[in-house]
Amino acid sequence: MAYIRTLVFLLCFAVLAASSVSAAEVLKIKPRDGVFLKMLAFDPGDAKAIAVLFPGGHGKVIVKNNGTFKGTKGNFLTRTRQKFVDKGLLTVLFDAPSDHRKGEGLTFDYRMTEEHAGDIKKAMAKLRKTYPGLPLWLVGTSRGSTSAANAAANIKDGGPDGVVLTSTVGVSNKHGGNVLDYKLESIKIPVLVAHHQEDGCSVTPVSGAKDIKARLTGSKASELMIFEGGSRGGGGEGRACGSQSHHGFLDMEDKVVDAIAAWIKSH
Repeated sequence: MAYIRTLVFLLCFAVLAASSVSAAEVLKIKPRDGVFLKMLAFDPGDAKAIAVLFPGGHGKVIVKNNGTFKGTKGNFLTRTRQKFVDKGLLTVLFDAPSDHRKGEGLTFDYRMTEEHAGDIKKAMAKLRKTYPGLPLWLVGTSRGSTSAANAAANIKDGGPDGVVLTSTVGVSNKHGGNVLDYKLESIKIPVLVAHHQEDGCSVTPVSGAKDIKARLTGSKASELMIFEGGSRGGGGEGRACGSQSHHGFLDMEDKVVDAIAAWIKSH
C-alpha cells in the first residue's frame, strides 16, 4: 500500500509539474530568399496580448524543431519568459535569422537596418495570422531594444501595437545601436521604457532612458519606469552589461515582469 501511495503521489506531482510549463510551438518563416527565421511561442490558453521578446547580446536563441532552444538562456527576457506567460501573455522568443545564427549574430549596427525591420514585419504578420485578434507588442532588452525600437520607428503599415524598451542602448558609442538615432518623435503607438536606476553598463545608462522618454512626443501613451533594488552582481564592465546584474534586473524579475505585463494589458 505504501508503494502504491508513493506511486500515486509521484504521478500527481508529474502531472502538476507538466501543467505548470507552457507547451512551446515552433513557428518558421522565410523572410528573405534563402533565409529562414524561427520563433518559439508559449500560449497560456487565454492570452490578452502577444509579447514578442527580443533578447540582448547576439540574439542567437537557436530555436530547435523540437520546441527547445540553445542560446540566450541567461538573458533577462529569456529566463523570465514563463513569467510573461503566467501573466496571460502569449509569449514569443524571436530568434536570429539563419544568416545571422553564426559569428556575431545580431550586432548593434545590424539591428538598426531596414533588412532587420523587414524580417520583424514578416514575423509579426505570421504571428497575427496564427493568433488572430490579439494586440501584438514587441519587448526588447539591451541590444534587443534596438530591434524593437527599429520596428516601432520604421514600420508604418503592419507595425506593432506597442513596444517595451528595457535596459535600452541610449548613448552614442563605438558599437552603434543607439535608440536615440531613430526618429522617436514619429512613434505613435504606446511605448514603455523600463530601466534600472543603477544600470552600470556604459552603453545603457539611466540618463539614456530619460532622453528616450523625452523624445517620445508623438506617442499616444508613453511612460518611464525606473526600478531600484535587486542585486548588482559582480565583476567589471563585462558583468555590468551582462544579465546577472542591475542591467538584467537581477533578483527583481517578478517585480519588473509584473509591471511590464500590467502596462501592456492596460494599453
